Amino acid sequence: MKRRPITWILFAAALIGVLVSGAVPALAASARPGAIALPRQDDGAWRCVEVNGQVGLNVRSGPGEQYPVVWERAPGEQFAADYTRLQRAGNYNWVPVRFEDGEGWSITARLSPCAVDTAADADHDLVLAAVDEDGALDRFEIEAIARSVVLVASVRGTRIFSTGTGTIITPDGLIVTNAHVIDSAERVAVALLEDINDPPEIRYFGEVVGLNREIDVALVAIREDADGRPVTADLSLPYIPASLGADEVFRGDTVTIFGYPGIGDDYLVVTSGAIVSVENGDINGQRMPVWYRTDAEIAPGSSGGLVVNGNGQFVGIPTFVRSESETGGRLGGIRPAEVALMAVLGEASTGPGANAGAAAPVDVIFYGLALDHGAVIDGLPGIALRLSFGLDGWQDRDATVFARFFHDDVRNEPLINLAAPSFYRDETGAVLTVMPITPCCDKTDFEDLTLFVPYIALGLDEAGTYPLKIKVEVAADDASWRRTLSWEYITYTLR
Repeated sequence: MKRRPITWILFAAALIGVLVSGAVPALAASARPGAIALPRQDDGAWRCVEVNGQVGLNVRSGPGEQYPVVWERAPGEQFAADYTRLQRAGNYNWVPVRFEDGEGWSITARLSPCAVDTAADADHDLVLAAVDEDGALDRFEIEAIARSVVLVASVRGTRIFSTGTGTIITPDGLIVTNAHVIDSAERVAVALLEDINDPPEIRYFGEVVGLNREIDVALVAIREDADGRPVTADLSLPYIPASLGADEVFRGDTVTIFGYPGIGDDYLVVTSGAIVSVENGDINGQRMPVWYRTDAEIAPGSSGGLVVNGNGQFVGIPTFVRSESETGGRLGGIRPAEVALMAVLGEASTGPGANAGAAAPVDVIFYGLALDHGAVIDGLPGIALRLSFGLDGWQDRDATVFARFFHDDVRNEPLINLAAPSFYRDETGAVLTVMPITPCCDKTDFEDLTLFVPYIALGLDEAGTYPLKIKVEVAADDASWRRTLSWEYITYTLR
């Protein structure tokens, strides 16, 4: 399975390091063919990045939308960016970028770190480079992932106590954990593993740079070594990015939990189980998964630790344990990684009146959707989705409407057809159909916008009945927002 591109979450977290210390994470250049060779610079400035998403990137001559577009770069294309020269202009953060044939400025939301394709950097870089993504973690993969899991403790005066667990999410030492783990800490002690069979050793001290008590998540930045000396940005720590979307985790998924359940010099504990439920909630008016429940054992000290799936991807943060009186079972709560990072970066809150008065980047109004089975377009029979919705506050800006297909069963897997025409599948072979749009006005209504997918693109060639569901979304082409409009459930019968 091909790894999904690393999302905006990792870069947003890395930017906190920029804002609070001027430091930037050391990103490794990709080994993919055609990548620009960008070794780490002595000044720590230029880093290898790539264009994320499924649409091209407009590169401008200066930091702002008032500057003309001078380059266009394709999804996945790699070049260099300098985050030490970050500037805010209009609604976006901008950084200078350079390629073999020129330079320009790009918005940070459309840039992701270059993927690491070799296991050579696994010890001191992206730990997922050591995971083969076969759906099951062996002991070597568990040991590699464990290196990104740290013991964290509150420091008050000369005392260290209230031990919990955290996860390193950038190579320069940004750590995500639960807020209650480091609540009221003057400093945070960070202990790393040298040997998975030995207790961790305190190697660094850090400070809290982000906190959301409502969602119980905190972000810690490493500042000093064990002797109290300031650290450099290029720590090259083992890390695991929060790159998995909250809606990409399903009931029945196998998960592995890493944490330090005891107090003080305890040992790392690894447990496993399954996701038993997914619970939606409202994040700034958007419905999305805000809790997973698991039957895997979670001890109190493991709070703030790491939960991964069988491919080693960051699922979420173990946050609490709840006993079920009727069954006698114990269900652990997992906060999705996407929700946790959104919250700690100040972009998410939940519950009635949450984030009152904050203006959303765009208001999306869903009016309705009609399914037309057996529709014929360009001579091909298929499914037409006739959609009506409105966009408020996105005038003359590009967006895209997506319809993605999934199996409607316990696993909720995407419908895959590698033989589908390229415009009816994404880079992983998942079936979808898209429609680009550009609202004409401050408030634009789209009436009877039609998305179509021919039956041949579904790739179902054996007779039978297939329960399917379709996720309909609209998203900004600059990746600044995404909204789910509707889930549609259908039955496709092939005779």
